[in-house]
Amino acid sequence: MREKWDELEAFLSEDSEVTAKEFCLTVAVAFLLGLVLGMLFSPKKSITIGSNNIGAGWGDEDEDED
Repeated sequence: MREKWDELEAFLSEDSEVTAKEFCLTVAVAFLLGLVLGMLFSPKKSITIGSNNIGAGWGDEDEDED
């Protein structure tokens, strides 16, 4: 295990240049991964956005007339 750690440290200590394209792609991937993980691990909520009355009152003119 120590050998693998030493290899990783040697790999990360090397100087390398990151292009603007690679940097933007890395930021985009990190952002999207955060969105996906946030949706997967968020607690279930019973919040409804909107009035939730789909179809209510549509074509029911006969029942509304008194």
